[in-house]
Amino acid sequence: MPNKNNGLGNQLDLDIKIVELKSRAREILVAEPKNTDALNSLGLVSMHLEIFDEAINFFEQAHNIAPHRQDYIDNFIQALEFSSKRMCDLGDFSASIKMLEKGLLFRPDNVSLKCGLSFVLGRANRNEEALIASEQALLIDPKSTQAYEAQGLALVSLGRIDEAIEIFKMVAECERVSASAHSNLGLAYRAKGAAKDAIDCFEKAISLDKNYKQAHNNLGVASLDLNELENAEKALKNALAIDQDFAEAHFNLSRVLLMAENFKAGWEHNEWRWLCSTFPSTWREFPQQTWQGEDLTGKRILVWSEQGIGDEVMFANTLRDLVQNSAGVVLECNERLVSIFKRSFKNISVFARKDPPNPQIKNINLDFQIPLASICKFYRKTDSEFPLESGGYLRSNPKMTVKTRARYSSLGDGIKVGISWKSGNPIVGHERSVPIDFWNGIFNVKGCHFISLQYGDISQDLERVFNATGIRIFQDNLVDPITNAEAWFSQIGALDHVISVDNSTIQVSGSLGIPTWTILSSVPEWRFGLDRSNHLWHPSVRVYRQKIRDEWGPVMKSIASDLSSIVRS
Repeated sequence: MPNKNNGLGNQLDLDIKIVELKSRAREILVAEPKNTDALNSLGLVSMHLEIFDEAINFFEQAHNIAPHRQDYIDNFIQALEFSSKRMCDLGDFSASIKMLEKGLLFRPDNVSLKCGLSFVLGRANRNEEALIASEQALLIDPKSTQAYEAQGLALVSLGRIDEAIEIFKMVAECERVSASAHSNLGLAYRAKGAAKDAIDCFEKAISLDKNYKQAHNNLGVASLDLNELENAEKALKNALAIDQDFAEAHFNLSRVLLMAENFKAGWEHNEWRWLCSTFPSTWREFPQQTWQGEDLTGKRILVWSEQGIGDEVMFANTLRDLVQNSAGVVLECNERLVSIFKRSFKNISVFARKDPPNPQIKNINLDFQIPLASICKFYRKTDSEFPLESGGYLRSNPKMTVKTRARYSSLGDGIKVGISWKSGNPIVGHERSVPIDFWNGIFNVKGCHFISLQYGDISQDLERVFNATGIRIFQDNLVDPITNAEAWFSQIGALDHVISVDNSTIQVSGSLGIPTWTILSSVPEWRFGLDRSNHLWHPSVRVYRQKIRDEWGPVMKSIASDLSSIVRS
């Protein structure tokens, strides 16, 4: 019968040997500071312990003393690659790239380094450079499947999906037993919107390597694309069974659980967002301990913003809960929102987000700190804890709103409807956007004046509408949402109605309590739930859902009909 402690014993023996080796190598270096074997040994020990900075330093010293020793440079390169991967996983793409570039100074013809560089450049959204690096790898070795995979990933990031699919198909054919080849092909199919084909590829990858955690994660995300929440949850939990600290899988699982309105579990998994390299915010360092639900009676708490401005606005509806249960709240937020939050939350001290933080915050006696979205763990555990009143929780500038409303009255009688048809999200914006041609039925509804809430150059879209319908959509050149949030909030606050795709416009209009209709794609964000016609976060928001991917006609026809009914009433 095997001894159940054998594994522990073997590990203990190995640890003892490592300690002995490290001690012996250091003794040698004291007597012989340029002993390259000792330096190399210390590098190997450091690499085993995953102290990569030390390993790199030891290997580099050994190489500088004995540049003819290929094993030293090989170890040096390997340590740089390991360190680069860690930096990439932590989201420090700049440091990761520097590691690989340092390695290429010594081995400019190293395909693995070039492919790694291509991958990290892609993660850093330097996609053109990523493609160039992959092409350079192919020049070194035209038969390298690793280089082809790097090229395919770069092409996906550049939106050249069909080219990527052909490359991944070729690699998968050549490397039939390569799980990564099939998983990458799945990523390309998913980018194309072919979720079912993507799922087939991920399942093939898993059949080849059942412990391929990334394939399980990818399968979960592709299942979520089809709104198959049970399958998505199962796949992501399988990924976590392989690696319980797999941050990306935790974060994706949070999206699944939140969409299923399993809020308590969803918020717990959402805390892993800080370890995801793709998460748009970084952890803020404050001296206070993170609030974990302790009694706040007599306590003051610092809340700091995260993610985009739309998320800040949405999550801000939890602040009143915090105010009611504490002795005081201090809020650090996007500087564009400072005046709006000060007006809306009279009992909260509001500061603009700065790096380092505003010194005034340090002078306030605070007991706890917490990132804004994490408040949901304590005050949004069930759907009954979401706001019920439709009046909103933010306030636009009253004088600016009155002036804007007066300016729009010159358009004539009829309801003033703000519209937004594009999402600026760099990843899923194309899916959430509704091409302007699908809006013509809405624009033909009598008794309405349409005001653009879209930023950027939209002149071509406005011209298309006029040519097709004879309707002039009003574009207010006095409002720039990017530079002047007060004007933006006042513009939306002056409207009778808002119709918009899923972007920050929805969060603003909902926070102000303006009657709003949201147009959702067949793959909605978690915050809208799976099949709700209302919006838990904003009671004034009604949801119109696309039934079939890329088919906008039916949902836009339904909106036009409902808008006609409002005008007639």
